[in-house]
Amino acid sequence: MKRIVLKSIACVVFMLLPLISAQAQSIKESFSVEGRENWKPEVTVRGNLGIYAGGFAVTGGVRIDEKRTLGLMVGKNVNVYTVMHGYADINSFSAALYGRRYFHLGERKIFSFYSDLALGAAVVTGMEGAYWVDPIDGTTKMDDIDVERGDVQFYLSWQPGMRVRFYKNLHLFLGPTFSSHCMGVHLGLGF
Repeated sequence: MKRIVLKSIACVVFMLLPLISAQAQSIKESFSVEGRENWKPEVTVRGNLGIYAGGFAVTGGVRIDEKRTLGLMVGKNVNVYTVMHGYADINSFSAALYGRRYFHLGERKIFSFYSDLALGAAVVTGMEGAYWVDPIDGTTKMDDIDVERGDVQFYLSWQPGMRVRFYKNLHLFLGPTFSSHCMGVHLGLGF
């Protein structure tokens, strides 16, 4: 059984080698002297809304060719945790490196599918709402949460979706969000 699985994996990798090689050559051309002359800035602003989570993010990057953008993403996240006496909001600030890949539909590139992948870190900036008054002694207490202000958390996000371009690079985009801080949808504007 092990041999069949290993042979299957080797076969798939062998079939993908030409595709991987072509992608590597295309990226290499984008970073050449002539390729860098065609780089253009790209900025997006997006909101995320999920189950017990939400936030917004801003990206700034360079469109290295018609299909790829590389850059930085910063954002503010709010996660709601259920605690013994209600809910607690955990606020965090995230920063990540991101890459975007476009899959254009048609020559005019008005409609495109895209895939954003971001990898970085989030720092907990505050907590709200997990406080309660002890009925016995009247003191304010906080429910036990395993997150503290200043904690650094791993941040990973994948946001595939659909983009509609209106004028030059002004576009609206929408899709699902699969993130370490939010599972839901995102909506944004790019230029």
